[in-house]
Amino acid sequence: MHTPDSKDGLIAEVAKAADLCMKPYVHSVFLENQLDDDNELDDLIFKIQSRNIDGEREESMDIEIEVYKSGNEVNLTISWKSLIDRPILWQGKHAVWMDSSSGVQCETPSYGKPFESLARRLSTVFKASLN
Repeated sequence: MHTPDSKDGLIAEVAKAADLCMKPYVHSVFLENQLDDDNELDDLIFKIQSRNIDGEREESMDIEIEVYKSGNEVNLTISWKSLIDRPILWQGKHAVWMDSSSGVQCETPSYGKPFESLARRLSTVFKASLN
């Protein structure tokens, strides 16, 4: 597997994963914060903008992904950018859905499968970046 070792490579991998998992939308990815000099994955926040098949922005489908290390593990949270009252996915060793207000674990929402697929793909990308 391709191991992204630069900011641009990492952004491209996130966009590719979003395009695969969140069809039929096409995605642009922005890294809100910066990689340090060693390209360490300490705490990264990605903003993912969605466009429909006609190229028009679909702001309601924009998502935010936070990636952070905990020991040797990579954890992610994935949430809707504008739909802040919807459940949030936390992906560590397992996927856990949380109520966005209370943080209490909740049932998988109707849109859960694409989010979980995206989280698994990105976990693989980020774990490869740690090695």
